[in-house]
Amino acid sequence: MTDTKTWWQSRTVWVNVVATLFAVLGTFKLLPTNLDQDSIVTAIMGAVGIANVVLRLATRRVIA
Repeated sequence: MTDTKTWWQSRTVWVNVVATLFAVLGTFKLLPTNLDQDSIVTAIMGAVGIANVVLRLATRRVIA
């Protein structure tokens, strides 16, 4: 892993940014009202955990 990339080129960073956005929206009950917000946030956080592992295994460049 000698190639580098900037932080905004990292898919892992972007997955976590989106997860954080959903967590904040869920905390303030700003998700659509016809959805069970707790279930949506829980499902998204579980998907983020899986995505982080997959993206971490697929990483070929370091953030510099």
